[in-house]
Amino acid sequence: MSLAFDHPWLFLLLPACLPPLLGRGWRWQPTPSTALFAPDPLSTLLDGALRLIAAIPIAALILGLAGLHTPRQTILHTGQGAHIVIVLDRSLSMDEPFALRGEKPRETKTQAAVRELAALFARCPHDMFGLVAFSTSPIPVMPLTDHREAISAAIAAMSGRGLANTDIGGGLALGLSAFANDDPAATRILLLVSDGAGTIPDATRAYIRTTATAENAHLYYLYLRSGDDPPLAEDIGDDIDLDRPAGLNAFFRGLNIPYTGFEARDATAIEAAARRIEALPTYPITIPETIPRRDLASECFLGAAVFLALSLLAQLGEQAIGNETADERT
Repeated sequence: MSLAFDHPWLFLLLPACLPPLLGRGWRWQPTPSTALFAPDPLSTLLDGALRLIAAIPIAALILGLAGLHTPRQTILHTGQGAHIVIVLDRSLSMDEPFALRGEKPRETKTQAAVRELAALFARCPHDMFGLVAFSTSPIPVMPLTDHREAISAAIAAMSGRGLANTDIGGGLALGLSAFANDDPAATRILLLVSDGAGTIPDATRAYIRTTATAENAHLYYLYLRSGDDPPLAEDIGDDIDLDRPAGLNAFFRGLNIPYTGFEARDATAIEAAARRIEALPTYPITIPETIPRRDLASECFLGAAVFLALSLLAQLGEQAIGNETADERT
């Protein structure tokens, strides 16, 4: 671990640590000469320890004032797996009850989505994940990362209440932008999880079409179909109405990228999506991870306070012994 300082010139104050180390020690007490006594290793060790305890707070304060920190750095990880960006619908309709075929509603669509995404996450231990939520506007939740605890927590946090509208185009555009700085050798997957569709402006359609092709992305649409919702394979003729799942399905088919749509009406839907993802070829890639700067000044000040307290306790103990000796003489 490398260390750095904001104000290294404050090291000129470090000689202030020398008096406790080289001085005469604690308070002088009138005692008979001990020249005839054999050296006492325990006393010598205790004297050295007390001197060090007195010098450490001074050094720690100087290090803290000098701005001790670990600098920002980039670490390279080498791994093999798909890069999956989940685009999750968080509109109000996702808070409605969801039922599989032949079952009574036991959970909301959001709860079902979180459960199925957790299952997908568990089935793909070597993949990187990112998460984008969308409702009234798209929300970046988690960038592409291989930190599994953070991803798992981000997925679980999606169980809250939804918002009013459905900006599905903005969510897809933001999800595709997560691949902008990705390794070109990575297998990129955009997984849309929604209970329906929504209007996408022409400019956003053009961006999705251009970016999906440029990033060589694989698109999966996991449609949470419940009750009397229209099917994904509905016959809509030549009129591509993106407000209907079948229209959105047709738009995705025309993007000229690998695309598959799934209807989550039974427990095997997520397994089918996971098997498709697992079957995609993956290649070894190098992933840069930026470690932010970490300030250590507070740790220095805390250490100074602890050792200063120990020094004061030692001094109080010395004073108690001195008073005890004076009482014995009287």
